[in-house]
Amino acid sequence: MKGLNRREDKLFIDEVSLEDIAKEYGTPVYVYSGSKLKENLKGYLSSIREKDKICYSVKSNSNIHLLELLADLGSGFDVVSGNELRKCLEAGAKPEDIVFSGVGKTEEELVLAIKENIFSINIESEEELDRIIKTAKDLEKKAQCMIRINPDISSESHPYIQTGLKTSKFGILREGIDSIVEKASKSRLINLKGIASHVGSQIFNKELIFENLNLLIEIANNLIRQGHALSYIDLGGGLGISYQEERELKPREVLEEVISRLEPLNLNLLLEPGRSISGNTGVLLSKVEYLKKTSDLNFAVIDSGMNDLLRPSLYQAWHNISVVATNNQKELSYTVVGPVCESGDTFGEDRILSLDEDSILAIHDAGAYGHVMSSNYNSRLRPPEILVEGQEIKVIRRRETFDDLLRQERDV
Repeated sequence: MKGLNRREDKLFIDEVSLEDIAKEYGTPVYVYSGSKLKENLKGYLSSIREKDKICYSVKSNSNIHLLELLADLGSGFDVVSGNELRKCLEAGAKPEDIVFSGVGKTEEELVLAIKENIFSINIESEEELDRIIKTAKDLEKKAQCMIRINPDISSESHPYIQTGLKTSKFGILREGIDSIVEKASKSRLINLKGIASHVGSQIFNKELIFENLNLLIEIANNLIRQGHALSYIDLGGGLGISYQEERELKPREVLEEVISRLEPLNLNLLLEPGRSISGNTGVLLSKVEYLKKTSDLNFAVIDSGMNDLLRPSLYQAWHNISVVATNNQKELSYTVVGPVCESGDTFGEDRILSLDEDSILAIHDAGAYGHVMSSNYNSRLRPPEILVEGQEIKVIRRRETFDDLLRQERDV
């Protein structure tokens, strides 16, 4: 079996018992299914044409072992920092399969991107374009670019993961496109490959995708009529995963229609999926430390905190929580909380669970925006990451130690 599955009253990742993982490697610990990761990527790759590109969004999970696995299968990468770019190159990614997004690219990052001749630096503002032109001139080398459009479209998700509204910091508003394109063209230092847009994350409404696509096609046609040789439309990412029984959009059902609209225009497609590739591949395992009962609530205090998994505290995000190995305890309604000294350190409320103080819990769908957003808040140590494929177990990040915590403070 691929991914999370239950058998004989115990949870497994692929063919490996999560109870055994917790005993062997301790908690908290992130565990990923390599088989599920591959399956999710192949769902995209099998739905596109030869020149189309799937560029995995590295910010969703940047462990280099996972990047290597994806690169080996032919994935491209969407990066938002110089170090993400360096990681992808270290993982064996081809520069021509890397796009660089984000509003705050430094001079150092632009130098790296231009020197490596990556597929595209996605221009987010006129000010950034000015910096790219200057950097390209200094390097005496053309920059490969696309222009990121702000479509002013709501993704109907949490405000913090909407990136396509007019009030967002991302992209260039429609009224500014022509002047940006003209400046890029006149510089003779920009190879403009296409236009890009990303409306946000956790999209379940297909009409939002096609509203964005129609806008990009209209803009692309206008620029082509002006004589600009565009070859790509970057539709971003954002397909949602089911944290709480939402109906997911499958890549194939979306991409067949997207491609059918692009083919007559001789435009290629670039996508930047992240969560929909890595999100449902992972769980965070955590041990119950205390079962605390008050007159109003039952608290399950676990050894994972908001420093390990920030999404519930930051986004009020729902993650299913289940017991790794069933027991004979009575089911009760629990508020599942962590040890961090913040009231927001809560993973779930009114969760019906059968628990004792030795129970191991699995927090589901933690493969995206989990470990990558972890921190040392409260001087807590970041957890290890384990990759499982079939019956094979591989430690892909060791557990942080107290010496690790002090090293950068002592070695100065």
